[in-house]
Amino acid sequence: MPPEALLTPAQLAEEMHVTVATVRRWISTGELRASKAGPRRWMIRRSDVDRFLAGTRRSEPDLAPSEDPSFSTHLMAPSER
Repeated sequence: MPPEALLTPAQLAEEMHVTVATVRRWISTGELRASKAGPRRWMIRRSDVDRFLAGTRRSEPDLAPSEDPSFSTHLMAPSER
């Protein structure tokens, strides 16, 4: 059986189209498991990425309209005001 693929935070960020800071935040909050491979190096197992993605794939919550009456003015283009 081949060894499991390992990714750096930079590789995962590129693959997922997010910033490295986002991947590091997921690691620091415990949302994404990673192993320390040196003083400043983290490695992420492909199976942990799959587990992370499976846990984050849920239906989007219904968004309620803003209760702030000025909010709608922020959504208009300047020429519409």
